Amino acid sequence: MRSPNASPRTGHKPVSEFTTPDPVELVRRQFEAANRRDLDRVTSSFAPDAVFEGRAVGAIFEGRAAIRSFLEDWFGAYEELEVGLEEVRDLGNGVVFAVVIQNGRLASSAGHLRQREGWVFVWVRGLIARLTASDIDEARAAAERLAQEPDLVELVRQANEALNRRDFDAAMSFVAPDAVFDMSFVALGSFEGREAIRRFVEDWWGAYEEFEQEAEEVLDLGNGVTLAVFSQKGRPAGSTGQVTEVPFAQVSTWVDGVVVRITSYRDIDEARAAAERLAGERE
Repeated sequence: MRSPNASPRTGHKPVSEFTTPDPVELVRRQFEAANRRDLDRVTSSFAPDAVFEGRAVGAIFEGRAAIRSFLEDWFGAYEELEVGLEEVRDLGNGVVFAVVIQNGRLASSAGHLRQREGWVFVWVRGLIARLTASDIDEARAAAERLAQEPDLVELVRQANEALNRRDFDAAMSFVAPDAVFDMSFVALGSFEGREAIRRFVEDWWGAYEEFEQEAEEVLDLGNGVTLAVFSQKGRPAGSTGQVTEVPFAQVSTWVDGVVVRITSYRDIDEARAAAERLAGERE
């Protein structure tokens, strides 16, 4: 049964439900910290690899350190500066739209500056993964559009977390009924349909006493294609030997928030090239 809070397009709980219990409140706290010039608190709310796109300043800042440096320069340029929220809305799927007003006086200037912008926050696991500041109408449209799109990277991670919990019901909710799982790279052929895939996955996990699959890298290459690099660590059931570790990659094709095809690869570079080729073909 679909959760009452599930996304109407994917059937899964919104990303924000897994990550930010109240993203609007988190945004408000960001602004309170900024007005105290507590840049440690502001910066700590960004993911280490977050991206801040400030279209008004014509620049993109990648990574927490770069964002911190920009904020220091921005606040340092003002004798007085206050940022306020005229409007803030949680649009779901970790997306928050805000109308931001900046009032300030530049250092060594008697004139005041007032600026209104639209800001779009994307929250993942309680941290800001991306922040874009632009024209209000443009930002509002972008935020509404973004909120309707499934976050494929997060869906891959959620599915993998379900597998590691051995919650196969939850894991299979990310798989289309007629999906295909190609395991030719270990001479197992392909499994067609959700039930066949589930039986294979349960047998694979059940063969191990201890087993964990770590998602080392997950990329959304666009056009419904993801590349995930995994490392499987496990000790076979009934064995007292050492835990084995096997790296591999998967290229997945998604439609409306569920995966329709998964192909596994032993060679990571081969998988990366295949994923890029597939994303280009689906344009």
